[in-house]
Amino acid sequence: MTRFRRLLPVALALAALVCGGVLIVRASALRVRDAEDTIRTALDNQGSALLRGDRSGWLREVDASLWPEMIRLYANLRGFELSSWIPRTTSVSGNGSVWHASVQARVCFAGAHCRRDPDSYVPLGDVLTASTTWRITAGHATLTAFAQQFTPAMPAAVPWKSAALTFATGTRVIVAASDDSVRPSTWLAAADRAAQAADRYALSSPRPGKYLIYLAASGEWATAIGDDREAEAFVDRTSKETAFTVVDAAEPPDERLLRHELGHVATLLGTLGGHADWAIEGMAEYIAWEQTPMTAYRLTSAARNHITRTGWKGRLDLDWSTDPTDRVGFYAMAYLAFRCLGATYGDRKLLAFFATVVREGRTPTEAAPPTLGAPWPDIQSTCAPKIRSWLALH
Repeated sequence: MTRFRRLLPVALALAALVCGGVLIVRASALRVRDAEDTIRTALDNQGSALLRGDRSGWLREVDASLWPEMIRLYANLRGFELSSWIPRTTSVSGNGSVWHASVQARVCFAGAHCRRDPDSYVPLGDVLTASTTWRITAGHATLTAFAQQFTPAMPAAVPWKSAALTFATGTRVIVAASDDSVRPSTWLAAADRAAQAADRYALSSPRPGKYLIYLAASGEWATAIGDDREAEAFVDRTSKETAFTVVDAAEPPDERLLRHELGHVATLLGTLGGHADWAIEGMAEYIAWEQTPMTAYRLTSAARNHITRTGWKGRLDLDWSTDPTDRVGFYAMAYLAFRCLGATYGDRKLLAFFATVVREGRTPTEAAPPTLGAPWPDIQSTCAPKIRSWLALH
């Protein structure tokens, strides 16, 4: 017997073993793929039910033990008028009828439409992330475990993923709260009026859907605002498509405050950046107050104090300060700068100037000639005496 003949049975056995192993691996991969497809179908069905307002359809893929949590989540997503649901699955594993998967679902609200792209799941605030378990029988998946994953270092300012919210919906706004002592309906009229004012300055196309406002109770507000005890509201831009206006619910409804914050949404939606704090805050203050008589403007004395304390020389694009002792004066001076630009050149040119400086990152010197039609030094020379006159400083 030759050496080849002696080795042939061994080679054949090894080949059979390898082929058998390949077939087992392929079969396992096919089971995982089939399970993942079945889970994705269930998630797509849930999304379709959400979008059409079908609570029974949303729960159809869910074990009854999870209904309380999933009903709460459904109510919050519908309350903020869910407009996009883009799920994906990763790390699918299991066998038989029990399967596990990491699930992420990107959502958008109030008319905004998310698209599936490489960045869809980057904005954590707009993504539901959960470890899930599914029971798969006869080609149908039922959700049996749902454990959301949160980032402790970045608590959400608006707890729509985890708390039961109440809602009041207006023509242009959705107002929400989680604390039973806070009534969203009391803010609705002021919020709708503020939204109509902000709409006049919207720079995104299409314009924002309904503005989303969250009334934070005392404990929530303290957590959200940190050490900034002077603030009364802020905008939480969780993605280019979504922005929540978060308000201290301890304050009474304030239309001017809401006009300022919704003004940020109207002029910055579609971006996550923004340059030049003086322009960002000046534009928001201008939307809040427009050409209101100076006697009615709340921060007139702060502007006078700033000019006196700093020896202001007429510069409009002031370097911003976050120091609480300086901030009110800077807000006032930013408003006066934008009030002058609006009064002198008109709101259309003012918005073009703002977009060039804030959204494109150009300097006032670069932006002024093409948008306002004059060199920046000439504009400052025009506005400085007007501002001093408004403040009765000569």
